[in-house]
Amino acid sequence: MRPHFSYTARSFEAPQGRARYALINTRTSIPSVAAGLYEAALASAASPNTLSAELQGIRPLFTWADQTRLDLDARLLSGGLLEPREIRAFATWLHRAFLEAADRTTFPSENIKGFNTYLFAAQRMMDWFHTQYAADAGHLPRNIAVAKAIETTARVWRERRKRTRVLETAPDLEEDGIAEIETFLHSAASAPSPDPLWVRGYLIWRLAIEFGFRIGEILALRLEDCPTRMSRAFCIVRVEDRIGPPDPRGKYAPRPKTLGRELEPVIARSAFPRLLIDYMTTHRVSWRRSPSGARLKRPVVHHTYLVVNDKGDPLPQRSATNLAAYIARETGVDFTWHLARHAFFNRAYEAVARLEDPTQREVRTGDLVYWGGWSDPESLNIYIRRARQQRARTALRVWGSAALEWKALSPS
Repeated sequence: MRPHFSYTARSFEAPQGRARYALINTRTSIPSVAAGLYEAALASAASPNTLSAELQGIRPLFTWADQTRLDLDARLLSGGLLEPREIRAFATWLHRAFLEAADRTTFPSENIKGFNTYLFAAQRMMDWFHTQYAADAGHLPRNIAVAKAIETTARVWRERRKRTRVLETAPDLEEDGIAEIETFLHSAASAPSPDPLWVRGYLIWRLAIEFGFRIGEILALRLEDCPTRMSRAFCIVRVEDRIGPPDPRGKYAPRPKTLGRELEPVIARSAFPRLLIDYMTTHRVSWRRSPSGARLKRPVVHHTYLVVNDKGDPLPQRSATNLAAYIARETGVDFTWHLARHAFFNRAYEAVARLEDPTQREVRTGDLVYWGGWSDPESLNIYIRRARQQRARTALRVWGSAALEWKALSPS
């Protein structure tokens, strides 16, 4: 379990339907002025998901400051950094908060990443305010003085982080699980009078498992992003690059955070474009009840988003999450949409790793980074580590052959 903090990041809807956030003291209901300024600075370039994550990440620091009677807003707005003793005190307080939440005497290994994430978020915010508002140092040029101060505290922040005992590897869907989901959804979507729930579920499933799309990217797809007679590619467009009316889902609208890209089907026996055409022409409709109670289709949908709910509105994120839970319940497979993305990239990397030409392997690995929409090539590392882990499990099974039998250990 995670600790409870007395500050929370609350969302509100800004102009153009964009989600923005304020850091609120739940005890006094007073927002932090400094956190609001920080959020506004980040909002010019960050996605709403990033804004939410950053404000969630600084909640512990503000809670600790509130409990220790440190005026953190004043410290930040004056450009001051935390002193080394304060950084250590905050880290110790956070350590205890995790222990109390888990009712443990030793720190839970599953919380190491979360603990470090809070420290990183606090450090980033402190450094930003110091860079913006620190007073002139006098004898040193301001930029040099600021850099030296940040470097000094960075060492202390680094010392307080917990060492990760196990490097993260990507989870996966086993082939049997993939086959189970495919069989169930294909059968349900192909029934004579299919439930719209499973029709949209099968479309989302194939987009996720064939392309490794994030669920937010799928829910943000518009008709103009889909393949046409001129192009077989799906286009992923970041929300900042969108032209047109705001998403009717408002602050709950999906916000693709990966880089924009154009991707065509690559697997054998792809479901596209046939599945897409069938959905757009037959199932992208709204439903209503007649006076007798019968369900009637209404073919007119007044927006261009691809995936719709029964009312013909763009499918909400919560509905997509519930749909994944329904699939897990019906198939008995532990399933989420993001697990389908991992399944795609695990297999894509394994295919690239099998290439014999090292130059080709390097080029194709770079292509995978583009395919995933990552700005940082290291985002692929969780798939590389998993592939290495899988290879290590089988690497020495060659000893089982007669030619490599270990004679000294053979039973007499």
